[in-house]
Amino acid sequence: MSLAQQSALPPLHFRGVVLGPSGFAAQGREWLALLEDLGLQPSLHGASFAGSSGGESTAELELIQRCAARPPRPGRITIQHVLPPHFAPDPEAMADVVLTVFETTALPTDWGAHLNQADAVVVPAPPIADAFVRGGVNAQRVHAIAPPIQMAAFAPATQPLAELPPRRPGVLRFLSVLDWSLRKGMDVLLPAFAQACRADEAELILKITPRADLDRAALQRHCQWLVQQHCPGPAATVHVLDSMLTASDLPALYAGCDAFVLPSRGEGWGRPVHEAMLMARPVIASQAGALATLLPDASVGYPVKASITRVPDDAAKETPAFAGQRWWEPDPDHLMRQLQCVINDPSEARERGLRGRAHIRSLCEPGAIAMSFCKLLDHITAQASTRRRLQLPSQVT
Repeated sequence: MSLAQQSALPPLHFRGVVLGPSGFAAQGREWLALLEDLGLQPSLHGASFAGSSGGESTAELELIQRCAARPPRPGRITIQHVLPPHFAPDPEAMADVVLTVFETTALPTDWGAHLNQADAVVVPAPPIADAFVRGGVNAQRVHAIAPPIQMAAFAPATQPLAELPPRRPGVLRFLSVLDWSLRKGMDVLLPAFAQACRADEAELILKITPRADLDRAALQRHCQWLVQQHCPGPAATVHVLDSMLTASDLPALYAGCDAFVLPSRGEGWGRPVHEAMLMARPVIASQAGALATLLPDASVGYPVKASITRVPDDAAKETPAFAGQRWWEPDPDHLMRQLQCVINDPSEARERGLRGRAHIRSLCEPGAIAMSFCKLLDHITAQASTRRRLQLPSQVT
């Protein structure tokens, strides 16, 4: 985008989640950084989940502080990086843009009508755009633009994370990164892993988001017991890690493993999947929600078949907004076969990992994302200017 085009845009105000450990917060920081790098100097009203640290870098914290120090300017476009029910039109803005996600095949009742108050709703991938339209958002308002991922730190040659368990020679190491919930599909992964992998050929690292109500040692015992129940012979090992990692630690986590697996039942984007792909690790993941965009076919990884089913009551208790919704159920037999494919042909797995890295770098190329987003802002500005002209009272001669 040229400097002339940038200067023609109205001032920008960024509101929403930019602090905290969630992938959604990290995505907010990346959008804020993109706007700052374009010279658009957004002001910021930030929010966090539970006020907890997300391992933000010094540069990210400085960016947040710099933007937060700027007062919101009149005649602005307000960019709201929030989950759908938290959107509230800015009465002092000329237009509102919502950057958001949701993980099921549609939206809860009334969410679509609520989001139609925005001038644009930006989601990360076409399958999520389709879900929002099914949920009642005007198709003309919905735009699929991939998030502006910070890629530089994800170098495949990074040294492995020191706190990982020692490697056993000849044993392939699978990694899964997740918050512990039914949506992430661990109840599918652990039996499939047990049946696909012998103790002398593979092990599994589960890196979970730390939670006060989850005891790591108890969870590891449960996972190991579950694997033993489904394993026809000596059970492969499961390691559960729950330490808080900084953003700079993440590449080293992936570097210490050989492949990544996530049989999720729905993702608004799938941050650990794109991180593993940037590290050139072969990825096994459900073709569910946005993951169908990250992992479109077998040339760039190991997509797992999934069918659409009703969200069960237990999952709705974890996430009440999922009640009455539908999501994707991964095929356990296909998951098991994909795990075996990685074990049986590691050379092919490495090739798919390299192609996956190229795919994600192309999909999330910052220059193309900046151009798409600024074109959208320019279009919204033109629409708002037209509305203002139409609302002016006619002059009486």
